[in-house]
Parts: sequence; C-alpha cells; structure tokens
Amino acid sequence: AESLSEEEIKGLKTMFANMDTDQSGTITYEELKTGLAKLGSKLSEAEVKQLMEAADVDGNGTIDYIEFISATMHRYRLDRDEHLFKAFQYFDKDNSGFITMDELESAMKEYGMGDDEASIKEVIAEVDTDNDGRINYEEFCAMMRSGTTQAPQQRKTSTSPLID
Repeated sequence: AESLSEEEIKGLKTMFANMDTDQSGTITYEELKTGLAKLGSKLSEAEVKQLMEAADVDGNGTIDYIEFISATMHRYRLDRDEHLFKAFQYFDKDNSGFITMDELESAMKEYGMGDDEASIKEVIAEVDTDNDGRINYEEFCAMMRSGTTQAPQQRKTSTSPLID
C-alpha cells in the first residue's frame, strides 16, 4: 500500500480484524457501524451507509480487506492533498496560483530559513521545473512529496578539502 509505513499497515490489519467480529474476512454494514462507533466516530447512519457504498467496490454488500485498504489509502491521499493545498495557499499570499520570489522570501524570513537572495534563488531554481521564475502548485507538491529541498543554510557543504 503506497505511502503507508509497515506500522500503519499493521494498524490497518488490526483495525480490519477488530471490525470483522465474525472473522468472515469481510466487514458488513453492521460491523462497520459498530467498529466505527468503538473508534469514537460520530458518523450518522447515512454517512456510514455512504462510506460502506464507497468502500464496497464490487457491490456485494461487504468490505473485504483489499477494499478496506483501498478506501483507507484514498482517504489518506485526500487528507494529504488537502494539507498540501492549504500549505500552498498559505505561501501564495495574493492567490495568484503561484508562489513568487517575494512570497517565498517573506515565508523564508518568517521561518528563519535563509532570507538572502541567493538562498531564495536556489530554492526557486531547485523547485521551479518549468523555469518560469515562480512555483506552481504541481511543483510545490512534487517538492513536498519528495522531501528533497532543504533550507540552504542547513546543507552541509564545504569549499575546503578535508585534511586528515
């Protein structure tokens, strides 16, 4: 399951097993409703029905383990994408759909991430794959998902050779 750690997958297996109270290998509507309530969910009956219908891909009235994992992954992706979009909006102060050098500079100053022009140009150069001098949403998401961009002053670079 893409983007989930082993620990998260184990947690999902346990959650599935706990909801599958009759150990049939599938979760019925009643098992889902009871299982969600035990987890502290406050979903209405209609919302549980919607969840059941969305997760029950083959339409047989139950959720098997693969459907359970797929529905969970879909939810995980939606949550992650929503957080990315909110983060992008935070940086995109003028709501232009782009993070400009000025917007990046103010964010980097605010978080003490190197506010000199060279640092800002370095970040833009690293992330701006279409070379238009600004960061669009796709470029921002790619940077956040890869996790490769670091604040320039945090990089360990040396201009002098190491001497033993």
